[in-house]
Amino acid sequence: MFFFEEIERSTTLLKKGKCLLYPTDTVWGLGCDAFNLHAVEKIYKIKNRNLYKSMIILVENMDRLYELVEGIPDLVVKLINDNLHKRKKPITIVYENIRKTITNLFSINNKKSKTLAIRLTNDPFCVHLIRKLDRPIISTSANLSGEPTPQSFYEIHPSILNQVDYAVNFRRKEKSKYNGSSILKIVSNNKIKILRM
Repeated sequence: MFFFEEIERSTTLLKKGKCLLYPTDTVWGLGCDAFNLHAVEKIYKIKNRNLYKSMIILVENMDRLYELVEGIPDLVVKLINDNLHKRKKPITIVYENIRKTITNLFSINNKKSKTLAIRLTNDPFCVHLIRKLDRPIISTSANLSGEPTPQSFYEIHPSILNQVDYAVNFRRKEKSKYNGSSILKIVSNNKIKILRM
């Protein structure tokens, strides 16, 4: 019951353009509605992050991914599905073939590289949140730019805590299993480049 109350509260805030601190399938993240450029800009300010450094976008299923990207190679679809079913370290994939209909909506997040880094998450909180919002969400580690990534809620810098609109009251005592996701980039239909393991 408490889980769904937090989903409701978080969704309401995201719809108002607010920024959240929330648990993800890797570390605690700063997030917002990925289509709300004002909220995305606020996250950059909270982190003191360069506007030309992109942030990861979370989606909850393949249908949502296809709304953002076209022509996803079969190899990538298989890689995503295998990773989810075997519950390995989460993977984020950098795509260049962004749908033209949404390119302008991500003008901040992909101004320099014209790419999107997207992760299909199977984390229950994130899945329910994205599904309820019915939009992808931004996910970036809850640390000041250049500082170490916190491995638990209680390691998050006070500056982040003071600037965010809401910190989700769920899984705060857990320590992250992963320091972040693996990041891969599609360089051709049959080749994938590892950017971060």
